[in-house]
Amino acid sequence: MQSKSKIWLRRLFCLLCSFVLVLTAGVSSAFVAEAKSRSELESEKSKIQSRINSTQSKLNSLSKQKKDTQEYINTLQEKISLLQDKISNLESDKNALQSEIDATQAKIEKTAADIEETQRQIDQKQKEFDATYAEYCQRLRAMYISGSASTLEVLLTCSDLSSLLTRSEMIKSVSQQDSATLDSLMKKMEEIEAQKQKLEEKRNQLNADKKSLETDKAALQKNINDISSTKADLDSEAAECNAQMRKLSKQSSEYQEAIETDQKQLQQVQNDISAAIAAAGSHGSGSISGSHGSGNGRLRYPTDSRSISAGYPNYSSGRYHGGIDFPVSTGSNVYAAASGTVILVKYLNYSYGRYLIIDHGDGLSTLYAHNSQILVSVGEKVSAGQVVAKSGSTGNSTGPHCHFEVRVNGSQVNPLNYL
Repeated sequence: MQSKSKIWLRRLFCLLCSFVLVLTAGVSSAFVAEAKSRSELESEKSKIQSRINSTQSKLNSLSKQKKDTQEYINTLQEKISLLQDKISNLESDKNALQSEIDATQAKIEKTAADIEETQRQIDQKQKEFDATYAEYCQRLRAMYISGSASTLEVLLTCSDLSSLLTRSEMIKSVSQQDSATLDSLMKKMEEIEAQKQKLEEKRNQLNADKKSLETDKAALQKNINDISSTKADLDSEAAECNAQMRKLSKQSSEYQEAIETDQKQLQQVQNDISAAIAAAGSHGSGSISGSHGSGNGRLRYPTDSRSISAGYPNYSSGRYHGGIDFPVSTGSNVYAAASGTVILVKYLNYSYGRYLIIDHGDGLSTLYAHNSQILVSVGEKVSAGQVVAKSGSTGNSTGPHCHFEVRVNGSQVNPLNYL
């Protein structure tokens, strides 16, 4: 019975090990798949640039007719999106280049250290060689000056057998020592030559790496310049697009969020919202007083107006829109859609502008944006229908309106399912 248990345990252990190996391999593969090589990034950049050129050609054609049309704005927005893709691509390429530069620099430093160590070893071996060679030459010189007798003469002058054997051993020993010394000298010469060859290869590699480093640095600087010029182009196109959208908004009742080019700022806005909702600790199905988001009126309208100029999840242009807009004049009342606690108040000159978020419990929260005034503060308890702000057109807005969002556990959902 005990033996069967051991076998079972061994099988379980093997199975677990296999699972870990498979999981690790999968993670590694996923990581590798995410990283793009510089050649892949270059190919991607060429495709993006080709699409930018095509879009620009279309813009040039449309601008000959009339710029304040939805088609022109849509095409301009497409170019802006492509420019953002290009900047993202250039940033990735810049990071890849910097990694290559760092690796090459580290390699150069290691090669330089190797060269220094190899040179030290060569100098040491050369010193040993010179000492042994000098000693060997001195011995040869001494033998030549003393006019040493031949081996046969040394042996024939022996007086007895014992002397003969002794002298024979001495000659043999001296001969072996001379041979060993010569072998040692030859070996040291070979080692020195081999290390000199190795040193030359390292120096060649060092020079090649230095050239590669300079090439990469030049490419990095060009990349940085491209990013700068593309961002300038992006800002220019975004400014024109926002101006055209404001013109078009005056001709229609749809007020849109202006285009924001600073992605870091936009990400920070989302981070602030996520942090505030997480800190509130409200999680659930998003229901309120028995509501399950079925459009049964459990949330009241945030304005006196019931007219909606832009719905969820897209504007009429097709661009994403995370809430619904109520076109009301600046200074109109903005009401709490339900009772709850104010968890975030922000005064921005971009994105949502002056906005607030109310947590209603069970994972449900509401956001009110582009206000001219905010009348509540963080931590304040509010009741349904309480005036919490005055509408406006702050932040990225093309006209006065109330932008209203409903979020469940932090994610934007269709507000009409709750009104």
